[in-house]
Amino acid sequence: MPGEYPSYWNFIALKIKHDADWRCENCGHEHDPENGYCLTVHHLDLNKSNCDRTNLVALCQRCHLRIQATYRPGQGWLFDPPQWAVSRGLA
Repeated sequence: MPGEYPSYWNFIALKIKHDADWRCENCGHEHDPENGYCLTVHHLDLNKSNCDRTNLVALCQRCHLRIQATYRPGQGWLFDPPQWAVSRGLA
């Protein structure tokens, strides 16, 4: 993955999670690490140094791994796009 996390990454990640009300923006599950739903922040373009708000999405680990493996910016949508993609103008 290109880029490095900026020195203030922890602040950015907390803001993204807070803005998402500590829920996964894909499946809606709340942050619940004990049951396998640890909230993370994903860089849609896979570039850790690109911290533009439209490039970051709060996802539980389960959704994070699935989306990271399947989504690339600029791709078309076979089905209705998820709300996180619509809200960022990606669909």
